[in-house]
Formats: sequence, C-alpha cells, structure tokens
Amino acid sequence: MSRRVSLSSVFDVGSVAIVPALVVLAIGLLVGIVLKKTLKLGLAIASLVALLAATGYINFQLSDSSKTTIYRVFSQAQTVAGQASVVASILPITSAAFLVGLAIGIWKG
Repeated sequence: MSRRVSLSSVFDVGSVAIVPALVVLAIGLLVGIVLKKTLKLGLAIASLVALLAATGYINFQLSDSSKTTIYRVFSQAQTVAGQASVVASILPITSAAFLVGLAIGIWKG
C-alpha cells in the first residue's frame, strides 16, 4: 500500500512567504552596499579635487570647450533623472525587508 503525501503538508504557508521576503532583503542588501561604495568614492574624489585645488595643482579657470562640455552634460540631466526614476520605481522601497536589507548594506557593506 503506497502512501501519498500532499504538497500542502510538505510546504506550509510560512515557508512559501519567507522566500520572496529573503529575495527582497537580498536586493536591499545589494543596493545598500552599492550606495555606500558610491558615496565613499564620490567623497574620495571630491576631497582629492579639493586637495589638488588647495595645493595649486589644478585651477578652476574653464576654457570655452570645457564650458560647452559642462553645458551639454547638464542639459542631459533631465533625461538621465527620468531614466533613474524609472529604475527606482522597480525597487520595492516600501517593503520592510528591503529597508532592513538597505540598512544592513549601508551599515556593514
């Protein structure tokens, strides 16, 4: 006599709900690590530029080609911001698991 085991007895409701929460937690963790590394790199670049400017190795007198390049970059900023908001809307930023993962990623990453 063979005994059949139903899937409902193997997987309970709690274990099925944990898997998506762990995925969202992992996404938050990765975003937190990337955010922390990006901020650290930006701070390092800004402090290096400030140090080089203070010691006189670089100056901020811009040529016409530099001004044109800066204008072109800032004119594209609205397009880039629109694309960034589309990417940010994909992230589950209202989920508690995401926020916990983000906090751990920023803290420990």
